[in-house]
Amino acid sequence: MKIKTIKTLLKHLVLIGLFFTTKLQLFSQGFIVPNGVINVGPTFAGYEIDVAQNSTATDYTGFFLNPTGKTPPTVYTNTFSFGVIIDEGVRVFLVSSNDQISLQPILSHTWTELGGAPNYVFGNGAAFYVGLYTGYIPVNGIYSTPVFGWAKLVNNQGVVQLLDSALVYGGNGIYAGTQTIIQPVPEPTSLSLLGLAGFGFWIGQNRWRSGRRLR
Repeated sequence: MKIKTIKTLLKHLVLIGLFFTTKLQLFSQGFIVPNGVINVGPTFAGYEIDVAQNSTATDYTGFFLNPTGKTPPTVYTNTFSFGVIIDEGVRVFLVSSNDQISLQPILSHTWTELGGAPNYVFGNGAAFYVGLYTGYIPVNGIYSTPVFGWAKLVNNQGVVQLLDSALVYGGNGIYAGTQTIIQPVPEPTSLSLLGLAGFGFWIGQNRWRSGRRLR
């Protein structure tokens, strides 16, 4: 009777550990935000691209590419100034397809960040990628509840158009040009619960085998 009671308790321990581990893992999973990046089009400040700051795409910030002229050799406008909406803002970087858009390369200054030069040249018809980083309560350029993303843009005869994009919330980043999310590493609490569940299962099995040998 005693062995059966211990075995039942250990089974419950395993189930509780697995339940909380699963919940923690699901909570920490990043996901793609629908309509995370939208093309507003021409405004008084230039061509506006808006970027969601939260998981439900109900709060946006954004940036502008304003056509300012022609840098030879060209027939069409290819030179733009850069600006951001004055709120928490969004940090925008010139990246390449499959670049890892995450905090580490941002801290390492891996890419050119828009805003540091008066103008940028984007050739007519040539698509280019920008990495996006925003969120809330920025401290020294680092956001709490960060959002990472990318946008594929093109200068079409002086008109900035959005070709494709993706934005991830709750993850550690995303690869440019894809919807492949860089998921967070499980927290120590989650790993501890998983270890506890495994340990409980191992003890339960040993108790069960010992009980069989005593019969």
